Amino acid sequence: MDYDSIRNDFPLLSKYTYLDTASSGAISKPVHKAIVEFIDSWLEDGEDWDRVIRDVLESRKLFSKMVNVYDDEVAVVPNTSTGLIAIVTSIEWRSNSNVVLAEHNFPTNFNVFSSLIRNGLLKEVRIARFHRGEIALEEYEKLIDDNTVLVSVDMVGWLSGYREDLREVSRIAHEKGAILVSDIFHAVGVLPLNLKELGVDAAVCGSYKWLLAPSGAAFLYIDKKLLDTFFKKCYIGWIGVEDSVVERMFKGEYKLFERPLPLLNAKPSSSVSRYEWGSWAGPTIVGLAESLRYFSRIDIELSWRRIRNLTSRLVDELIDKGFKLYSPIREDKRSGIVSIYVKNPYKVAEELSKKKIIVSARPSVIRISVDFYNNEDDLERILFELDKMKNEIL
Repeated sequence: MDYDSIRNDFPLLSKYTYLDTASSGAISKPVHKAIVEFIDSWLEDGEDWDRVIRDVLESRKLFSKMVNVYDDEVAVVPNTSTGLIAIVTSIEWRSNSNVVLAEHNFPTNFNVFSSLIRNGLLKEVRIARFHRGEIALEEYEKLIDDNTVLVSVDMVGWLSGYREDLREVSRIAHEKGAILVSDIFHAVGVLPLNLKELGVDAAVCGSYKWLLAPSGAAFLYIDKKLLDTFFKKCYIGWIGVEDSVVERMFKGEYKLFERPLPLLNAKPSSSVSRYEWGSWAGPTIVGLAESLRYFSRIDIELSWRRIRNLTSRLVDELIDKGFKLYSPIREDKRSGIVSIYVKNPYKVAEELSKKKIIVSARPSVIRISVDFYNNEDDLERILFELDKMKNEIL
């Protein structure tokens, strides 16, 4: 795979040393072209809404291949928060229920489950804590009990890039009758994934980071064996019903509104698409589908090998230069994120930005994120500048 030519697909990389995919991925020329052509057509001829539906269907299909699940187990929703709320509102919570969260989860997890406590639906939230940069499996074994309904663990931590062993966590959860939910936002597009093999029962993932698509879309995965068994409650909108316009197009119909739409007798779709509550943002969906087509031409195994080699070099050289890592040192716990402790994260990020090096300032750390479009020169530039600023950082 010629990564130098791939870099030409991302104009941002010709202006900046861009090491911030964990915040927002670079947009490729094919994605930009697809969105512009869609909007230009909308301007001249009206919105091609049928195209939006076709791209929703294709996005489900392409994403399901990326994570090795069935395409009827995937829904396209507006964002990861919507997907997570869809999950928790479908569960019949018991009065003595608890959930277990990982300390490295994104704040959405904590916010959603704290709202369940606030509304009297959930008794307790338990937190699996870090110790020396990782969460020991014994921590999950201690916290998960017969009253645990759900264990929610981000596959990759948003601050440190810590990569959790979901297979072992799911085993512990399943032994106690709980399900495993994972936010895989910082894993999809980076790591080769098979959610079935990992034992993940439900997952959410946004569009605008490592999937290199516009914001305003996300994916919700639920193992179809759990529909109507574990996830017994379901709120539906006009898109998520049986015989919706989307289901009609999927079946090959083209006069989508020829028959009346389901009303008070509407039933949830038999697939996870029941959680597609309403219409989508057309330009976002068109851009998402085009980005997923781009990924379908990339060997994710080779891509991950490249990211892993770059992050390994970055970790080794940062340690050699005396920086203190917040990210895991163990290779099997790494992802595409490398974070270091600094005194004043925003000042450091601003100084790097003046050199056209883009990273993220986060609480107590600078977060550097590496994607397949990055190269050795990018690492040389940031390592050189960080070394010059060492006295201010340490």
